[in-house]
Amino acid sequence: MDMDKVRLSPVIFENLIKHLVNIEEEKEKLLEQYFPRPSKERSDLEKLFDNYIRQVEQLIKNAIKSETTNTNLPIVIFGSEVEVENLDTGEISRFRIVSPFDIDVESGDISYLSPMGRSLLLKRTGDEVTVHAPAGVFRYKIKSIKFPSSPIDSKNTPSKT
Repeated sequence: MDMDKVRLSPVIFENLIKHLVNIEEEKEKLLEQYFPRPSKERSDLEKLFDNYIRQVEQLIKNAIKSETTNTNLPIVIFGSEVEVENLDTGEISRFRIVSPFDIDVESGDISYLSPMGRSLLLKRTGDEVTVHAPAGVFRYKIKSIKFPSSPIDSKNTPSKT
């Protein structure tokens, strides 16, 4: 993905850097817990993480720190809140893309390893995605990508009260 220069608030910029460190840890944790031996699934997961890390590093490299309070993100990342429109029904849904360790389905969380999560990952606002899920094929358009209400950190999810 070719990243143009993007303006990010200092808070979002710093949290993206922390996010990168946490993702490296999460990658190892997932691989060891679910795929301890070499397999196609382990290899696919490693590729997903390596591509993801490369894209977020590129985003950080091309970012310009700006005193903006804008919480929009240019791409869907782990932890981001994504608003999508179902292109077949017009229904608007909001999801938070999270680690499989941190899912709260009642809050609209979806794992980044699910068909929906994988389809949205690293996409931009305005992109159309096709999700091949067990329940069928769904088409969505990304309406907005927001910085989560808490820092981008898989170990620091919003408290559920």
